[in-house]
Amino acid sequence: MASNRWLKESCVPRKAPHDSSFGFVALNSELLVMTLLQGVDTSQIQRSRNCKGNTLLYLQIYHPGKKTWRSLVAMPPSNCTLDFTTVVMCAITV
Repeated sequence: MASNRWLKESCVPRKAPHDSSFGFVALNSELLVMTLLQGVDTSQIQRSRNCKGNTLLYLQIYHPGKKTWRSLVAMPPSNCTLDFTTVVMCAITV
């Protein structure tokens, strides 16, 4: 911290299309990189589920302790388009 230097630790495995927006959030000691994929063939994404809609929420999750990435494809939580400048995520524990 005293040196105020930044070192590159990792790169996002899959880049977002240049015309799409994306968001970052830190949650449970992990970094989530979120983007909306529209009109994408789900067979292009590993471990994807067959989704009826053509808009998917693509999450790339980085664990800094293990220095590993994992990805998750999900349906957006609502029918409205997400604006990553105002979206909020939090963990819910029951």
